[in-house]
Amino acid sequence: MTILLILGMGITTFLFRFTPLLLIRKAEVEERKNWFLENLPLAVLSALTIPGIFQVDEETPMVGIAAGLVAVLLVFVKKVPLFGVIIASVTVAVIVKIL
Repeated sequence: MTILLILGMGITTFLFRFTPLLLIRKAEVEERKNWFLENLPLAVLSALTIPGIFQVDEETPMVGIAAGLVAVLLVFVKKVPLFGVIIASVTVAVIVKIL
């Protein structure tokens, strides 16, 4: 399981870094090379966060999945500040664990 998790996170990080290279032309690479470096924290953060979502509770894996889903929805749909995302995710995790 650990090997699969490491491979999955490696692939995720690789895709975040490699996909933009496929989408732009060679002439644009020079103009946008700083853009690639700005996206590095996103790749690293996802590689660190995704395993925690799936391993938060081995008895009820839905706890981590529900909390992760709420966090993603709040960030992308509502643009909620980080503190609000943390509070909402923890609240959802506790509710799912109780149920």
